[in-house]
Amino acid sequence: MTQIQRQNGWLMRLAALLMALMLAFTLVGCQSNDTSSMQMRTVETDKGEVEIPVNPTKIVSDYYLGEFLAVDVKPIIASPYALNNPYLQGMIEGIEPMNITSAETSLEQITAAKPDLIVTITEADYDKYSKIAPTVYIQDGKRSDEETFRYIADLVGKSEAAEEYINAFNEKVNSKKDEIQSIVNGRTVSILEMWPQEIYTMGSHFARGGTILYNMWGLKAPEAIQTTMVDGDETYKTISLEALPEYAGDFILYGVLDGTDPAFVTSSNMWNALPAVQEGRTLPYEQVAFMHRDPITLNKQADLFIEFFEKFKEN
Repeated sequence: MTQIQRQNGWLMRLAALLMALMLAFTLVGCQSNDTSSMQMRTVETDKGEVEIPVNPTKIVSDYYLGEFLAVDVKPIIASPYALNNPYLQGMIEGIEPMNITSAETSLEQITAAKPDLIVTITEADYDKYSKIAPTVYIQDGKRSDEETFRYIADLVGKSEAAEEYINAFNEKVNSKKDEIQSIVNGRTVSILEMWPQEIYTMGSHFARGGTILYNMWGLKAPEAIQTTMVDGDETYKTISLEALPEYAGDFILYGVLDGTDPAFVTSSNMWNALPAVQEGRTLPYEQVAFMHRDPITLNKQADLFIEFFEKFKEN
C-alpha cells in the first residue's frame, strides 16, 4: 500500500468518526427542548439566578400543580400525588402523570417530553433536571402558601391573575371571620388524622386548612397544639389514644389516610367520650385532598369550613 493510499484510508476513517460524533451530538440535542430561540429572562431561585423562558409553554412540575391551574396554566407532566387531589378533578385532562417507578423512568419521560421549564420541590433532583431544561427549585416551607403561589405565577407571567385570585380568596375568608369567631365563641378547634395504628395532630404549618383556621380566622387550638404547632414551629405530632382528650378541641376536624381502618379510634371509648364527638361537632375530611395547600384546595377548604361552622350558629 502506498503512502497516499494509507493517508486516504486514514482520512476516510477520520471522516467517518466525525460523522458519528456529529450524529451523537444531534441525538443528545434532541433529548431536551431547544430554548435557544426563545426569549429568556433571569429569575431569582432557591438555587441562585436561573435563565427561564419568558413564556414557558411546556412545563413539568414534580409537586406543585394547583398553583398553575389557578392561573389557567396546565403543565404537561405533574406529580401523580397532585393529580389525585379530588379538588383538581375536571381541570387536569391532558396532563401526564410523572412516572415515579424509578428515578430513571421519570427522567426518561421528562427528557422525551422536551419541556422548556421544570419546577421542582426536590433539591436532590435539581442537577439532573437542569441538564434537561431550565429548572427552578422551590424549597418546601420557605414561603407561605400565598408567597409560593405568587412566585409560581410570576414564573409563567401570570402575576396579575394570581393577585386577582388571592384578593378574591382573602375577601371571602376575611368576610366570614367575625361570624366564625362568634360561632366558635372562644372554644377550641383541632385537626386530627388517623393513619394505620397512629394518630396525628397538626396546627398551622402542615396544610389541612390550618392557615385558614388559626392564622386567618384567629381560632385557637387546644393548648398542647397551640403552643407548639400554631405559635411554635412544630409541624405535626404523633399522639396516643390515651392522650386524645388533651389534643381534642371543642370542634374536631379529622381525616383518615386512604386504606386505614379508623375503628381503632372511632370505635374506642376514649373517642366516643369526647364532648365534640358526643355533641356532633366533628368534620370528617378527605385526607388525600387536605394534604395539599395550593390555592384551589384552600378555596375548597374554606367553603367546607364555612358550611361546617355555620351549622352551629345558634349553639
